[in-house]
Amino acid sequence: MLDAFKRYSGAVGSFAEVPRKRAEQIASALASQGLISTDQVRSITEDLVRRGKENRERVLEYVRRELPRLGVASKSELDRLRQRVQALEANQRASARRAAVATRTAAKNGAAKKKAAKRTGPGKKTAR
Repeated sequence: MLDAFKRYSGAVGSFAEVPRKRAEQIASALASQGLISTDQVRSITEDLVRRGKENRERVLEYVRRELPRLGVASKSELDRLRQRVQALEANQRASARRAAVATRTAAKNGAAKKKAAKRTGPGKKTAR
């Protein structure tokens, strides 16, 4: 009977981690139905909790192993990309500032040339 319960809990526990309170409820229910002795409640509870943690770790390891195969970026890859984007944005802002300064300088120089041209004026035309 206990082996059947362990197989069942292994199958069910493979999908999710069992919280201690839930494991205690399951073990108590089995004891109240006479499937296990009251002495076994504590060991069954511990076993359920342990198996749940082990299963959770196995699932996490599986996911970590499979994600790169699917082309999903890791946290370190995302961090490097984030830094690269930030550097590119900083370069773009610096280029935009340089372009704005160059535009203002060109505008000032153009205005200065126009003023100078006005002061000298066009050459006098003579009548023939």
